[in-house]
Amino acid sequence: MDKEKGCSCFNTVLVDHALKKKKSSLHNATCPVCHKTFTTNRVGDVVICFECQKGLKHKVEVLGIGGKQYHDTLNVAVQAVLGTEFRVIPVTDMETIMTYGVAVTPAVVVDGKVMCEGNVPEYDEICEWIGKQSDTK
Repeated sequence: MDKEKGCSCFNTVLVDHALKKKKSSLHNATCPVCHKTFTTNRVGDVVICFECQKGLKHKVEVLGIGGKQYHDTLNVAVQAVLGTEFRVIPVTDMETIMTYGVAVTPAVVVDGKVMCEGNVPEYDEICEWIGKQSDTK
């Protein structure tokens, strides 16, 4: 968290990735509880930030060290979580990746459970894992 810029439901890596891909659904919001500005995918009048322990409660972690498959997986995950209480966290640190017991990347971890590794999941698969009705992109 950057104290000057406020808390963020997404980390800097994801925001930069989304901006490069021109994901217009990411926007700045102000938390009505802590009054900090943060970047979110949530839509509505009252958006509470993750730092306040309200709002985005679940996480989808995309594990990888870069490359086309990793970025494709990250892009699909971002699209799948739009409008849900999930946040996407890119994990590129090899030590952290190894703690999940993942042998091949990219991998997707939903709330601490490894859901797939070594391939790019389909949009519908991620929607199923997070309990979202697939709207077929």
